[in-house]
Parts: sequence; structure tokens; C-alpha cells
Amino acid sequence: MGDFQVTVYDTERKKDLEKVFGTNTITVKSPIPSRIKIPSGETKFAYFLDFNSITLEQRGKLIDHICEKFDQTREFVEENLEQIGLPILEEQCGLIVHNPQRWVD
Repeated sequence: MGDFQVTVYDTERKKDLEKVFGTNTITVKSPIPSRIKIPSGETKFAYFLDFNSITLEQRGKLIDHICEKFDQTREFVEENLEQIGLPILEEQCGLIVHNPQRWVD
């Protein structure tokens, strides 16, 4: 488990995460969200899944889920997953910081 996790409360996204990871709490790369552009063209803040925190089995389930949900080929998703990342919108979750003493001066 990493120091930064999010728990997703958005109903649909929560179901997706529970299907893939067995939980709605996942480890993210940073406690500071990044600004991203969503398909509607709007910009939002998002955290990104830490791929080092998931198992090979979970990675396979995630790839299968993305292929099905977005009608993409497995090859495309495998080649681009880490570059694109898995964003979790800030407005859909709550941030958890473990070991905060390591991150404060």
C-alpha cells in the first residue's frame, strides 16, 4: 500500500473499481491532483492510479474492463495504458494520506 489512496464514492465508478480491484479504494501516484481534459472538453482535476500498486491479475482485469467499456482492442490498451493512465476525478472521491509525517517538514 502506498501513502496516497483515494476512496471512490461515485456510484458507477465505485462499481467499476470493485469489479476490477475488489475495492473502491486504490493507491494513487500523488496527493496533488492533475488538471485533465475530459471527453466533453471540460477540464477537471484527477488523481492517477499507481500502477506499481496493483497485481498482474488486477492489471489484466483492468485492461479487459477498459477494452469492453471503451470498445478498444486489447493491444491498444496494453500499449497505451501507462502513458494515458487511469484518472480518478477529484470530485468523485476522497483522499487518504497514510504516514503524513513523512510528507510534512
